Amino acid sequence: MEDVDVEAGYLRTQGIIKRNRANHFKVNVMRYAAMLSLPLLLSSFILGYLYWSQPMDEVVQYAEVTTPSGTVIRYELPDGSVVWLNAGTRLRYPVKFYADKREVELNGEAYFDVQANAESPFYVHTKSGMSVYVYGTRFNVNAYSDETSIETTLEEGKVNVIVPDLKGQVKLEPGERFSYDKATHQLQKSQVDVDEKTAWKDGKLIFRNAALPDVLKRLSRHFNVDIELQNKSGKEYRYRATFKDETLLQILDYLSKTAEMKWEQVQSVQKKDETFTKNKIIVTI
Repeated sequence: MEDVDVEAGYLRTQGIIKRNRANHFKVNVMRYAAMLSLPLLLSSFILGYLYWSQPMDEVVQYAEVTTPSGTVIRYELPDGSVVWLNAGTRLRYPVKFYADKREVELNGEAYFDVQANAESPFYVHTKSGMSVYVYGTRFNVNAYSDETSIETTLEEGKVNVIVPDLKGQVKLEPGERFSYDKATHQLQKSQVDVDEKTAWKDGKLIFRNAALPDVLKRLSRHFNVDIELQNKSGKEYRYRATFKDETLLQILDYLSKTAEMKWEQVQSVQKKDETFTKNKIIVTI
């Protein structure tokens, strides 16, 4: 019989058993790790898919332009369209227009020269709910909050007017004006002298058969002064005139040539908050 080293054989056997146990442990650990990581991997994949496939809601930022009383400003919008803002007007618009539409909010009077884009209509929204939309044209919108009606006058191109109380739209051709009475909800479309409605952007005042109260209201806004009319005679006067560089007193003097008119200037006074009231003129006929 050959000599057998029992102790050495025992040690080799114990080493083999330990290595097998270690390998078995590693296999189990990897198996459990794979089982635990599979749901995490799947959830990460699903969340990633939802994140990249769904458009993120972009926060819309707005800009606002306000015209002081007695001034007219020219302003360029993000799409290259140009707008003139009459005195006491506020225009609100997004700093970036989207591809499908361009929208602005108007309180006051503005003349728009809109860049043509057949795939992106241009909307002008007013506080009363009436909206005007075009694809590229020149038009005027008068939507002061203290006025009884809203007017849209088209100079060039085509205009579509959306009225809250009307199912459908009103389409205008060049030279037409659309008026919406905010109190009675009456609608009116008529031919007008476009220059009379839009000359204000060039610093001119044009009146064509305009009633005296309307004349004084436009003068009040143009010269930033309160004008109060006291009609004690009950008579009605209408005027046809064009003014460019005349002062307010010169215009009143012209108006008085066809009417028994007197006026009195009331100087501004300081109020309790240390601000001053506007200059005031009282016109009596």
